[in-house]
Amino acid sequence: MADGSYRHCFETAARAAGRALSEDELHEVFASTQRRMDRLMSEGMSPQDAAREAGRQLGMERRIASLIEERNQKINLARRSEIMARLTEGEEAQALEGIIAGRENTQRGAALSVAATTHALVADVMGPLVTDLDRAGLLKAVTRRNHDFDRDIAREMWRLDDPASGEATGNEHARQAAEILHRHQEKVRALQNEAGAWIGKQEHYVTRQSHDMWKIRGNGGEEDYRAWRDSILSKLDPRTFDRLDADTSEEHYLRATWQALASGVHESANGSDWLSGFKGPANAAKSASQERSLIFKSADDWLAYNEQFGQGNVLDSVMQGMERGARNAAVMRTLGTNPRAMFDHVADRAITAAKDRNDFKTVDRLRALKDGALVDVVTGRAAAPQNKTIASIGAYLRSYQAITKLGGVVLSSLPDIAVTASVARHNGIPLLESYMNALKSVVPGALSKGARNRRQIAQMMGVGIDGTLGAIMTRFHGEDGPLGKMGRTVQFFHRLNGLQYWTDAMKEGFGTMLTHNLGRNAGKDFDALHPKLRQSLTRYGIGEDEWNVLRGTAKEAADGNMHILPAGLEHLTEDDLKPLLRDTITHDEARNELQSKLSSYIIDQVREGMTEIDPRTQAFMQGSYAAADRVNPVLGQAMRMLMQFKSFPLTHIRRVWGREVTRDGADVAGIAHLIVATTVLGYVAMSLKAMAVGKEPRNPADWRTVLAAMQQGGGAGIYGDFLFGEQSRMGNSFLETLAGPTFSDASSLFKMFANSRDMALGSADAPKGKTFEMNLLQEARRELPFGNLFYTRAALDYLVFYRLQEMMNPGYLRRYELGIQQNQGQKFWLSPTWNPYRAMGAN
Repeated sequence: MADGSYRHCFETAARAAGRALSEDELHEVFASTQRRMDRLMSEGMSPQDAAREAGRQLGMERRIASLIEERNQKINLARRSEIMARLTEGEEAQALEGIIAGRENTQRGAALSVAATTHALVADVMGPLVTDLDRAGLLKAVTRRNHDFDRDIAREMWRLDDPASGEATGNEHARQAAEILHRHQEKVRALQNEAGAWIGKQEHYVTRQSHDMWKIRGNGGEEDYRAWRDSILSKLDPRTFDRLDADTSEEHYLRATWQALASGVHESANGSDWLSGFKGPANAAKSASQERSLIFKSADDWLAYNEQFGQGNVLDSVMQGMERGARNAAVMRTLGTNPRAMFDHVADRAITAAKDRNDFKTVDRLRALKDGALVDVVTGRAAAPQNKTIASIGAYLRSYQAITKLGGVVLSSLPDIAVTASVARHNGIPLLESYMNALKSVVPGALSKGARNRRQIAQMMGVGIDGTLGAIMTRFHGEDGPLGKMGRTVQFFHRLNGLQYWTDAMKEGFGTMLTHNLGRNAGKDFDALHPKLRQSLTRYGIGEDEWNVLRGTAKEAADGNMHILPAGLEHLTEDDLKPLLRDTITHDEARNELQSKLSSYIIDQVREGMTEIDPRTQAFMQGSYAAADRVNPVLGQAMRMLMQFKSFPLTHIRRVWGREVTRDGADVAGIAHLIVATTVLGYVAMSLKAMAVGKEPRNPADWRTVLAAMQQGGGAGIYGDFLFGEQSRMGNSFLETLAGPTFSDASSLFKMFANSRDMALGSADAPKGKTFEMNLLQEARRELPFGNLFYTRAALDYLVFYRLQEMMNPGYLRRYELGIQQNQGQKFWLSPTWNPYRAMGAN
């Protein structure tokens, strides 16, 4: 290339950048210019025109980068000041933990944590997306995962900005779906840019590319890298390499990219420099801004790569990208563009201050918080398992336990009604109204009049859409990123056992009850609100000024009731927001901040009412997994199996204790209500499960029944299905049962193996033949997938297993019935000896 071409390029770049370029910058420009010029000349430009265009592009990029750097430094300084203002001497650890995960007190903003605002923003972007797809009549179509329809959507998304860039698919539904998905992706892009990222609009953009770490890594050898490189290189647009610096070759770039993808580093949203805009290896703003750095030539190239190395289909990738984008934006709003670095910086400053005053307890707490998993849990940084094979086996085993042990989980969920009523009580809603609302939510028919309208309101808020999102994002919701086919099987199982319907219905009902409660109180001043509602709103940063703005947005919704909804804030004018405007805050910022507070209040209260896992419990569990993984991958999976089904009782205890005891002193009335209500509903759950298998309800006057009901209703929940069910009566010790279903099953299988060995060797310890056969049949009955559904178990028992047991051991069923009556004080309403075949006149 002629020197004149470079001169034109450098001069153009310097003019665009607005300053002279240093020698290092010129060296970098030289390499980048060569790549751009080669590409532009291959497209038909002359050398001089290519040099000028390359210089213009480079200069503009540098000018924008400089502006972004300056902007983000200001953002991070402001975020740091806000965080430091919330720390009080001697309580730095509690305050910093509260900023991340919330605090159980009545102070203003105590519950307005990064975790709460993250869940709220995810709901704010997912709810409208699901609503728009539903209104267009496309929701069912896009959740079916049809391969051809999926490809048509990708192709239509590719050609949205430039219809001439590809041939139309002729699929009108795919085109409509593409427009809806694209519109909502743009919303998430804007949210991230407002928070500190700078993601430019790219032509021919389908969605954020997903990467399956295990598919990309293979065995981690050189041949695996070459296979990935050779596959992707032919699919990439040359623009992918335009921004490489002088010392980075295409080969080096691809190898570094493969190493990042194969190690899972690309999923990290944390950096090392709290102050910078884009300096630092992987800050959230930089990560979000550069997530489109792999540019594909066509939609088909994108699809081919996604099928070979990605996760799920187009919709999986869209939803995953939107969820991650919303999380990035929410985290950056509080922790700046480098969340982990900001947190560490503030923690280090607090540690230094605590040392200076000899407060070593605070030092220890801050160090434990810094080294713990809480920040990574909230920012979405998941620790990758150490070994693919072991992790896959563990994931399959835990999924298998779910589909063989949780068939009656919806019956065990009845105490949810008492818990939601308890949370509603803390929002000034009468208990009887709460119970009636729960019944209307879950009982089809006359009680659920207007259910469709209520669903529309909840859907727009992102409440009660777990089933829909699970159908789309099955792969991505689990502690280890569950396997696709098995994950979809578990999702299908939860549809069959009723848990999906129950969860969505309860969330819909509770969410709309909260917004209606706000709407019907819109005529009251803040001081006139019910004390508990006022206290609850204050915990989410909603005081008198905020309430005066919110109450003006109350309007009649589709169900005919008054509601205050987050969507109603979108049209607030500057005059409406005047009470919230300050010198440093704009109209849009004030509206977004108020919307975030309202959404956080609604979503976090719904999550609390449904006893969804809180960040501290999740951090405890993930920290345990990570610590065990570091010792040995097998130990890490063993820890996961040990903790299976235990997140619910742990969360229940933490949330109930915080709400009824810690928050504002012991709430005696609230504690009494929970004990009585959960015990009663626990007994109802036990009775329904007993009746479903042919037994009569247990005697409620028996102290053993009362204790079991308290355990079932007061936090045992899902784990109670296992801990207090038939599993614990199959000869396993209490410790074996407490260790979890996988270890308990392993113990049973080992005993079966030992018995088989003893019988083969003729040992005196060998069980009798009939006993062994009966135990083998019991084991098969217990481990039958889908066989424990509350409506299939009795059918299988009376049609198959009871008949086989009686054939193998005549008189067994009568002895079994008498044993249940003597040991548990429980009779059968349908005796196991009843033979349906004889009742039908068959032999």
